[in-house]
Amino acid sequence: MAQTSARDRVPPAQEKVVIARSGNKCAYPGCNLDLTIDPKVDGDRPKATGKVAHIAAASPGGPRYDPNMTSVERGSAQNLIYLCGPHHDAVDAQLGYHTREFLTDNKRAHEEAVARAVRNALGDVTYEELMVVCAVIASTPATPQQLGVELALPLQEKIDLNKLGSTSVQRITDGLSQTVRVEGFIGFQNSVAPSFGRSLVARFKSDYYAARAENLEPDAVFDYLVDTAIENAGPRDTPQIRAAALAVIAYLFEICEIFEHE
Repeated sequence: MAQTSARDRVPPAQEKVVIARSGNKCAYPGCNLDLTIDPKVDGDRPKATGKVAHIAAASPGGPRYDPNMTSVERGSAQNLIYLCGPHHDAVDAQLGYHTREFLTDNKRAHEEAVARAVRNALGDVTYEELMVVCAVIASTPATPQQLGVELALPLQEKIDLNKLGSTSVQRITDGLSQTVRVEGFIGFQNSVAPSFGRSLVARFKSDYYAARAENLEPDAVFDYLVDTAIENAGPRDTPQIRAAALAVIAYLFEICEIFEHE
């Protein structure tokens, strides 16, 4: 009996990142199907219906397998694409058309379109969206050792030190365009509940440590944090909610002493 080659696993955190970058929509050109079914009653959670596919296969003999890639590279968000069921099956069956270049190029185009939609929605963010995003973060307990807030490095120094890519820099810049609005919101909440801002920072740091424990690269960590904020916001997933999450995470990225060293 022939032995089956080991299949490289996809870490859940990497799946989370590629789904976040895809905006929970199918990345196949011309599809853009929403891949989440919203709950119909209180207490239920949104149900993801999409499938994460490898661009270059996870094991020898699979579609578009590249023997020169490492196991880590095969399981990284860069080598994954989020698709609806039919297109997931098609890309792994019709290999003449669905080349590695085809999938890589269309993945990039789709993720750029998702980022543009969020950028365009930043001006529409209101206190309502900020409350939806921040309330859950601030109300979730973090461990005591993660409650400190020290002075962060200057933003550009932090970006350079962590070698963040141009996409992350653009997203941070976009999010920081709403700094005055986010500061005003947090300041108001602190006047009502003085621990609000401290709790917000504590949970943000806790999520950061969780992402680092998954060995995500800094660019992927940032996207992981934004998606966690969106996910915690509940069943509403709109461009405004995504924009609010980006604005809050970019603000916390700037003021917190994280992302500061390897």
